[in-house]
Amino acid sequence: MSPPPAATIEPSLGGLPLATPSMLRETQLRRQAFFAVVMAAICIGFSAPLVRLADAGPAAIGFWRLFFALGPAIVWAYAEHRARVRLARLTGATALRPSARQILLAMLAGVFFGADLIVFHKGLALTSTANALLLGNLAVVFVFVFGWLILRERPTRGLLIALVLALTGTFIIIGSSALGGGHAGSRAVSVAGDLLCVGAALAYAGYMLVTRAVRRAGRGDAVPLGGGMVSLVASATGAVVCLAWAVASGEVLVPQSLQGLLAVIGLGLIAHATGQGLATFALGRLPAGVISVVLLLQIVVGTALAALLFGEVPSLIVLAGGLLVVAGVTTARPN
Repeated sequence: MSPPPAATIEPSLGGLPLATPSMLRETQLRRQAFFAVVMAAICIGFSAPLVRLADAGPAAIGFWRLFFALGPAIVWAYAEHRARVRLARLTGATALRPSARQILLAMLAGVFFGADLIVFHKGLALTSTANALLLGNLAVVFVFVFGWLILRERPTRGLLIALVLALTGTFIIIGSSALGGGHAGSRAVSVAGDLLCVGAALAYAGYMLVTRAVRRAGRGDAVPLGGGMVSLVASATGAVVCLAWAVASGEVLVPQSLQGLLAVIGLGLIAHATGQGLATFALGRLPAGVISVVLLLQIVVGTALAALLFGEVPSLIVLAGGLLVVAGVTTARPN
């Protein structure tokens, strides 16, 4: 029998295959992606402390956060457009434009994201940073619950375990607030803040589901909508939602100090543009489950900053409930 073609013979040393340049390159890219997602978690972890430093209304803070993130989103979307045009010229095809359905879905995602920011910022003003961050990360669990209830996807054993862990942790955290464990003076106020953060997680789950839908080419869509265009449309829509709510509710629209102005700029450039951008970059190199778990580092970063800046040290009960929430979120995330 003749030997196999030379192209199929892998170099080896002592019977073990040697790493090829492509394998080494892929390993390097995955390491870069892991570093990127760690940095993304750190950047996003600044969100809650920066919100506390911003002296404007909850919805107004959301507006400024998205407003200052529009610049990077425009650059990202333009780069995608130029790449699509160059590809069309090379292949001789026509550069396809996004469909009306895709744009509307991206706008709907922005509505959900704007609602998430408004509700989360209001909840953060009423409860502790640790409570807000832990409860806000329930969004992933809600995504799987919606898939079960709305899409009729059969729940797995892992999802049921995740639900039990996450809901138990949630009740412990809210129960701690009801017993006077929150940073706010009133127990009722602290519980209300916890419930608002759960509501924010529901809104963010809606954002995640709609974004997942718009990033996939559906019926009648000639090409998937790029991440840059989705980010631009969703951010612009969310900014309009936040501004409209801030005006209607009579909030303080403009930061009242240099500290407040720097805080909202930091929210837009550090937490939103850089943090979300690095996470999106890593998504193309690492499994979504790995990225999701690493992003839980934002809870540690945000809680540590709150303890250093504002003296908010979570109680042992909150830490115990938080561990259950994190365990539930981790179990619910795909591999």
